[in-house]
Amino acid sequence: MVIADGKVASLRPEDAGAGVPHIDLGGRAVYPAFADCHVHSTDTGLFLGPHDLSGVRDAAEYARRIAALPLDAFVLAANYDESAWTDGGVATAAPLDAHFPDAIAMAVRVDGHSCVLNRKALAFVDLPPETPGMERDADGAPTGRLLLDANWRAQAKVLAALPAAMKRAADVRATELALRQGALHLHVQLVGLGPREAYAREITALREAGAAKWHPKICERDPALAKELGLPYVGGDVFLDGSIGSGTAAVNEPYHDREGRGHLMHDDAEVEAYFAEAERLGISAGVHAIGDRAIEQCLATWEKVLGGKPSPRNRHFIEHFEIATPQQIARAAHLNVYLSMQPQFDELWGHPGGMYDTRLGAPRARTMNALASAKRAGATLVGGDDSPVCKLSPLDGLRAATAHHNPAE
Repeated sequence: MVIADGKVASLRPEDAGAGVPHIDLGGRAVYPAFADCHVHSTDTGLFLGPHDLSGVRDAAEYARRIAALPLDAFVLAANYDESAWTDGGVATAAPLDAHFPDAIAMAVRVDGHSCVLNRKALAFVDLPPETPGMERDADGAPTGRLLLDANWRAQAKVLAALPAAMKRAADVRATELALRQGALHLHVQLVGLGPREAYAREITALREAGAAKWHPKICERDPALAKELGLPYVGGDVFLDGSIGSGTAAVNEPYHDREGRGHLMHDDAEVEAYFAEAERLGISAGVHAIGDRAIEQCLATWEKVLGGKPSPRNRHFIEHFEIATPQQIARAAHLNVYLSMQPQFDELWGHPGGMYDTRLGAPRARTMNALASAKRAGATLVGGDDSPVCKLSPLDGLRAATAHHNPAE
């Protein structure tokens, strides 16, 4: 084939003309450049190598891996998943305090929806005592484990304080990883950066990080800011709920292994104001909605804002869409709300006895990540890896989509 300006120009070698360089691929396959529609670039680069705890299988190994982290002013790790641990243990702040008492140390759960901080980091983030999601022991003292608002505020403050060179190096590592995996177009989630200037700096830095094509999404309910920054979309990880693994995804039926039905992060009026402003300004708006209760809030609000019809000019979208009923799938398809889904979620957690079964029960778990059902209903699907939650690899995502634990999906 003949390549010109990064595109396939011809499938006839004779069209190349004289003097054009030839590359022998040695029988390898050629794929188009992929788009990954949900990436956290800086986090992906930060949590590679020893900082990646995805292979940990029990609390003792977690403690050993924490102890082996390189000492620095900031000590970071991520991707631990207690649902895969064989001892029933949980991640705690104890090894962070024991080995890094003078550093700001933080370990983030695989889904990003909970984390643990050592005492130094807790003092640094300085959350008000009434902040939702601060776990406390029997004496009322913070344990260091954070969920909900406390989790996001703490992560945002720690990551904002990292040296700029450290974050830029992480973006370069993420870019290099993406390109090795064939992902050229990266829809990156920019979460909790603060004022306009911070988002503008981050967008500029991303575009200087390498050869990838960056599509930034500011994860704020602020369509006007997106328009000011010249972006066609806003949101993505604007959280309507939490995650299944952390027990904070908003579900209609109670969790199988714990009390409660998760949490809605915004009231209906806040979501309606966000959607209406985006539609008025011609900005495509997205939200994070995992549980069926959060998905219902999203769809009902779009139906109200759009009058039950698709937007005539915008491509609004829902990230994740994991626990959707058949009726919700049909309504999303009717509204032409794009569904940005992550097939590797099913591979990680959808197997019999996996995290979905544990948290939600097997019958509900079998209905989740309904890729084929959404396609049959006429919905528009786009795929992502939510890296570093899953491996940044579109081919692995495609493989996971074709090997769903529910053969019907």
